[in-house]
Amino acid sequence: MDRPLVDKTLRVLVVDDLGVMRLLVRNNLRTMGIENVMLAANGREALEMLQKWRFDFVVTDWNMPLMDGLELLKHIRASTTYRHIPV
Repeated sequence: MDRPLVDKTLRVLVVDDLGVMRLLVRNNLRTMGIENVMLAANGREALEMLQKWRFDFVVTDWNMPLMDGLELLKHIRASTTYRHIPV
């Protein structure tokens, strides 16, 4: 029996200020079999979500208002709780 290429239990956070891009990335992830996808519009919102839920992976835009992708990455790497999450 063939094993799936992707772990369908992965929880992914997609962060982008453009709603169309968030949906595009979410739909691509779903096409790959990843159903547990949550969306955030900026880094601040993403950090709030990281505090509430567990994620296995973060996909983020670089240029966003309020908190950009680089700032988000710095916060994630500085946290003992989230630093293990691939970005």
